[in-house]
Amino acid sequence: MSAIFPAIMNRMAAVIFLGLAFGASAFAETKTNEIPTLEPVTSNPPAIVIQPPAVPLPVPTPQLPPVAPPVAPQELTNLVWDAAQKDYNAKTGEVSAPFVFLFTNTSSSEVVISNLQTSCGCTVAQMPETPWHLPAGTNGEIKATMNLAGKQGHVTKQITVNSSHGTKALLVSVNMPTNQPTATENARGDRNANMALAKTNRQAVFVGDCRSCHVDKGVGKLGKELYAADCGVCHDSNIRAAEVPDLRAPKTVRDHDFWVNWITLGRPGSMMPAFGEKDGGPLSKEQIDSLVAYLVKEFPQAPVTAPPPAAPVPARAVPSANPAPGAGQ
Repeated sequence: MSAIFPAIMNRMAAVIFLGLAFGASAFAETKTNEIPTLEPVTSNPPAIVIQPPAVPLPVPTPQLPPVAPPVAPQELTNLVWDAAQKDYNAKTGEVSAPFVFLFTNTSSSEVVISNLQTSCGCTVAQMPETPWHLPAGTNGEIKATMNLAGKQGHVTKQITVNSSHGTKALLVSVNMPTNQPTATENARGDRNANMALAKTNRQAVFVGDCRSCHVDKGVGKLGKELYAADCGVCHDSNIRAAEVPDLRAPKTVRDHDFWVNWITLGRPGSMMPAFGEKDGGPLSKEQIDSLVAYLVKEFPQAPVTAPPPAAPVPARAVPSANPAPGAGQ
């Protein structure tokens, strides 16, 4: 009996021990699942780095190349002239002064004259063609005309010849008469001088002294005001020349296209200049359209013909109040 009891006690102790061990293991697993995992805390947090603002670097000043002094145009020495200056003694009533410069190409190479420039619009210089090719040994002449309207005393203008071999300055000088014309004669003289200039170069009315009447007065104007400024100065003038047509007395049918062509292109071979900007005139398309609209509306579009004479009324016999003796018997 005493030998059996210890064995039973040992077995019971083993069972109790295993049960306690199993319960402790289960309890530990439950607690482990309930406790959240915490991140390890570092003792040294990362430092915050603040970047300083960028400071722009100074831009170096570019070194500009030195400016070369202007080069004087080369003088045209290949042409030998009969004179570098021509003088003219004007007579009372003259409206223009003519000049002719003669020259010879004495060099061994061709000279090409590209253009002629005048110091004032009152002076017009001409050459046969543009550009003008002059082979070696060639003779030629340059004609010039000075408008004398409003001139007094001694007047000098310059003509610059631009060529492939340099430039040449020619001078035209006029001595005006001491006796001055009256205001009416001046007005007619101005008109005659302008007409003579227009016959030589119809676009000359848009440059020099002529601009004051044929360009400046019409700047910014449209329609009726533009007509009074740029057209009426010639066509409605009380001293209108016979060569200038009366626009209020048409000789042909004048429709919209008629006016557009005449104003824009003018008429070559006459004094009518081209007013379109493309041909060197002062008027924009808007101004031309407004002018055409005014002319179509206000001016006759066809010749005005007189009505045919009325047919004569046949005469009727009127009985006399005092019949002749024996009449009616």
